[in-house]
Amino acid sequence: MSTDSAPALAPLQILERISASEPAVKKLNDQVCQTLSALNFAPEKLRGQSIAVTVGSRGIASVKEIARAICAWLTAQGALPFVIPAMGSHGGATVEGQQKILEDYGVTSDFIGAPVRASMETVSLGSTPEGFPVFTDRLAWEADAVVVMNRVKPHTTFCGRVESGLLKMMAVGMGKAEGARECHAAFQKHGFEKVVRAISAVVLARGKILCGVGVIENELHQICAVRAARADSIVALDESCLAIAKRLVPRLPFSNLDFLIVDEIGKNISGTGMDAKFIGRGVQLQPGDAPQIELIYARDLTPESGGNALGVGLTDFVHERLRRKIDFEKTYVNARTSMSHNLVRLPMVFTSDREALSFAVTVLGKPSVAEQRIAWIRNTQDLGRIAVSEQLAREADGLDGWRLSSEQFEAQLDADGNLAPPF
Repeated sequence: MSTDSAPALAPLQILERISASEPAVKKLNDQVCQTLSALNFAPEKLRGQSIAVTVGSRGIASVKEIARAICAWLTAQGALPFVIPAMGSHGGATVEGQQKILEDYGVTSDFIGAPVRASMETVSLGSTPEGFPVFTDRLAWEADAVVVMNRVKPHTTFCGRVESGLLKMMAVGMGKAEGARECHAAFQKHGFEKVVRAISAVVLARGKILCGVGVIENELHQICAVRAARADSIVALDESCLAIAKRLVPRLPFSNLDFLIVDEIGKNISGTGMDAKFIGRGVQLQPGDAPQIELIYARDLTPESGGNALGVGLTDFVHERLRRKIDFEKTYVNARTSMSHNLVRLPMVFTSDREALSFAVTVLGKPSVAEQRIAWIRNTQDLGRIAVSEQLAREADGLDGWRLSSEQFEAQLDADGNLAPPF
C-alpha cells in the first residue's frame, strides 16, 4: 500500500452522527406483533387464509426481521402467509432477478419461516375513473388477502402528502413491470400523487388488502416506528407516517459543497441510486432544501442493485469499477419503465481515484486546502459517519446531534491510486 496522499486534497476529519431525532425500536419483533394484534381481526378472518406479504426492492432497515415477524404473527393466527416481491420492474423485470434481490436482503423461506413466491404475471383490475389502467400481482390476486408492508419515506423525485409508501407499493410495486410502466407513463402527464392515489384506490376497492404495515426510519437508518392499519385506513396511515418521516430524512448539515465523494450508489439505497433530494439534482426543490454541490464522484455500485445503475446520470464522473458493474439491459428496463432516460446517461469514467480527484481539484480551480469544501460519504442513506474537509469541519464543530473527531487524516491512496474508505 502506498501512503501517497490524494492530489492537493484537504486533510479530513470524521463527523459522526451520535443521536437521532427518534430512537430505534428496541424489540422490533415484539413491536410488529403488537401493532398487528392491535388491529383486532376476528379469528375467522385469518384462520386458514393464504396471505401474501409484500417486500420491495429498497434497502429497508431490518427488512428480513420485519418480514419474518409479520409472517410469524400471521402463522400464529392460523393463517398461511407467503412473501412476494413487490418491486415493479426491478431485478431486470424477471422472476429470477426479483427473487435474487430478496435473497440478497436475507428474505428467504428458511429465515422467515414461510414460502417466498415470485411471478411477473399480472391481473388487470380495470381502470380508474380518470382512465389509468390498474394491474396487480397475480399471486397477490390469487391469495385470500394481502398485507402491504413498506417503508414510508419521501420520494426521491416527487413531493406531496403521499410519496413513497404503502399506496405506491400497491400502485407500482404490486403492479409489476406492466403496472409500473403504466404508472410512470401517467405520472408524466397527471403527476405522481394523483395517479398513485387513484390506482391504489382501485386496488383497495377490490377487497384483497387485509392491512398495511408502514415502518419509518430515523436519520441513522434504524426503524424508529412501526404503524399498521386496516384497509379502510391505509391512506390516512400513509399520510401520517410520511409527515413523521419527512423530518427524519438524513441530510448533510452544510449549505454548499465543492465536491461530494460517494462510495456507492444503488437501487437498494434510492430509486435514483442516490437520493435526489439529498444531492439536490434531478428534482425541483425549494431553496435550502439541499446543499448546492458543484461536483459528485461515485466510486462503486452496490451488489444489491444487480447491475441496475439508474441514477448514474446524476453524477459528474465515476470510477471504472462502477462502470464495469453496470448491467445496461437491467438499467434500461428501469429507465424505460420510469421514463428516466436522463438518469442513465454515462458520466466521465476514471480508472483510479487519483485521476478523478486530480481532475476534480482542477475543475474547481485548484482551491487551497483551507478553502476546499469536500464531503466524503458511504452513500446517501448512511450518514452515521462522514469525512469532511477543514473548512466544513470548522462549520460542523458544535452541531447538535453530531460529534467531530479531533484528529485529522490524509486521504490515502494504494498502489493502484485508489482510496481506502475511512468508514
